Amino acid sequence: MSYLSEESKLQNSPTFTIPFNRQQLADFLSVDRSAMSNELCKMRNEGLLEFEKNRFTLIMR
Repeated sequence: MSYLSEESKLQNSPTFTIPFNRQQLADFLSVDRSAMSNELCKMRNEGLLEFEKNRFTLIMR
């Protein structure tokens, strides 16, 4: 979430595109891809973000 929040700030928008696919993002963050995907889905289910491929929207509450 820290990386996504920083990208949102850098791109000055709650909706932004990252320059990575899922495997590249996992490698960049030094985490397991499947575990990262599970966490992204949990955050989506909790209403924290929406995503499709490498486009994310952070939900501000």
